[in-house]
Amino acid sequence: MIIFLREKFIAQLFMWIIAIVFLIGTVFLYSNTRGGGEDPEGEVVLRIDGTEVKRGEFENAVANALESERQNQRFGTPDREQTQKSVIDRWVQQTILGSVDIADADVRRYIRSDANRVQQYNLYEQFGAADIYTGNIRLQLSSAALRDSIQALELVTDTEAEQAYRLESDKAKVKFIEFKHSDYNSTVEVDDAEAEAYYEKNKDDYKSQEQVNVKFIRVNPANFVSDSVVKEYYDANRSTFTTPEAVKARHILKKFPDNATDEQKAETEAAAEELLKTVNTALAAGADFATLAEIHSEGPSAARGGALRGSNPKLPAGDYFARGEMVKPFEETAFDVLKPGEVSGLVETQFGYHIIKLEEKKAPETQPFAQVQYEIQQKLVQVSGVDEAKRISDDLLYEIEIQDYDAALAHENYKNLSLTVLETGFFSRDATTIPQIGARWGYEGLIEDVFDMEVGVIKVIEAKKRTGEIEAYFVATVLEKKPAAIPPFAEVKTEVIEALKEEKTAALALTDAQSLFNQHVSDESLEGLLKKYNAPEDLTTDRLSVQESNLFSLSANSNYISGMGNSAEAMFAAFRMKIDEIAGPFKGDSSVYILQLVERQEPDVEAFQMDPAEKTRHLQTLIQAKKREAYLNWFAARKKVSELWIHPDYR
Repeated sequence: MIIFLREKFIAQLFMWIIAIVFLIGTVFLYSNTRGGGEDPEGEVVLRIDGTEVKRGEFENAVANALESERQNQRFGTPDREQTQKSVIDRWVQQTILGSVDIADADVRRYIRSDANRVQQYNLYEQFGAADIYTGNIRLQLSSAALRDSIQALELVTDTEAEQAYRLESDKAKVKFIEFKHSDYNSTVEVDDAEAEAYYEKNKDDYKSQEQVNVKFIRVNPANFVSDSVVKEYYDANRSTFTTPEAVKARHILKKFPDNATDEQKAETEAAAEELLKTVNTALAAGADFATLAEIHSEGPSAARGGALRGSNPKLPAGDYFARGEMVKPFEETAFDVLKPGEVSGLVETQFGYHIIKLEEKKAPETQPFAQVQYEIQQKLVQVSGVDEAKRISDDLLYEIEIQDYDAALAHENYKNLSLTVLETGFFSRDATTIPQIGARWGYEGLIEDVFDMEVGVIKVIEAKKRTGEIEAYFVATVLEKKPAAIPPFAEVKTEVIEALKEEKTAALALTDAQSLFNQHVSDESLEGLLKKYNAPEDLTTDRLSVQESNLFSLSANSNYISGMGNSAEAMFAAFRMKIDEIAGPFKGDSSVYILQLVERQEPDVEAFQMDPAEKTRHLQTLIQAKKREAYLNWFAARKKVSELWIHPDYR
């Protein structure tokens, strides 16, 4: 029977019947649950000023954010609703900041202007993610253009600079006794009943997401493109992998006035001849052409020393251009007349008169095979490898439906393909890494498909790179599903106990510090107070000492006290205390503190007013802060008037 069904016609007929039945069932299912047959992953869930975000890409972004938060969070699970809100905010921000139209040529020019950026681009391109890198560059350039236009008019007065100096120069220093939470670990015990009660009170912190366990065979299109095929393609298409003839040149432009008359052009020519004499005299005296271009050129490249950069993607990094990228008279002079190091006479173009210096010539070069091998291989994968991988996957599906995974792979057709049956183990929809497979961003569509599948169904899933190219096919079966649920206490017992211990040690440190502080009398030093300390059972008295911080300023952006630790309470209290006053206890991130103010450094306003360098430093700092504030205010106002629509599922 099996041999009979393996005959292609019968097998395909059999699977077409199954497909039709499945299709009818699917249409019925979606017509009753979604109101139509549209792909749920393609549904628009966010619209910002005409920019649309679809459910699939939004869920991917939320999943990545949740995983990042989970890695930075010791206990419990991140709040999904709050994460969704943060993702929406970031999408709105990127849409607004990316609203300036940046041409592709400008993006390429910016990347090629820096060897590190070229290297980063090539790395992204190897992984099929070049569009991600260029998208980020486009966003940077757009954001910078907006920021420059918004911040241009901000000013700072001397009075504002003095106020900033007063705040920065007002410093304090404290002595302190530190009660570390961790010191109390040995004194804390948590029994099962207590832990379970804590768990019942904080159940939502331990809620897990829906999970699936998937059995699969991965069919990789790249495995169907051999090195010999890649080499054959290279040999047959060498011209495709040849860099263009290129030159590196600088120029000084004497520009024609807009809509210049013949008389104005004659005047420009006369001025250009005088400029040529000036340039030649300066060069003879040892001047640098780039410096002369910055001084004399009237073209947009003056700021770059007259350097020019083309947009041909095959150009090397730096200020090169190829034939066809400059106006004809300029191109002919640079490519056909000048030798490296030579400076031209006046060259007339539609823009005016140019003085050109040729710095370097590069002949066309055929890129070595090793340099372009990956590029060719990826191209051929999409041309032929994908088709073969899809055919193999479909055939495997037939065999698995009839038999099982292992029996299918034992078939003669698949023995030499190095295919393996694997199992993911349980993972959640928001996982950033798919067990046994890899990072989710490299296999778009895979997670969405397996979570939409019913248990026991076998399916061929097409997984794509972010560029939209096919990365692999998966013949997959969902073996088991675990619904989203709060796990039983036994499964999270260790996490619960650790969280409760942390809470208890913080409370014990505060109680111990308060007990000591209650013994304080007036005119007593911190050292004198410490002598009264009686350690709780199982703790030693000598673990505590009087320590001293460094001088620190009051900060609205940080609660770190240099030489002591993080405590917003202690920082703000220190600036309200009198010299030698003892106060506390104050809670910190991982300790409790009792303080004594020992030094207060007042700002010397007169010295500030007599010190131009210090005043300039504060003016520069303030202007940057003002520019940042102006930008943030603009952004908040722009966001307020943006046309934002959010799908009801995410409001």
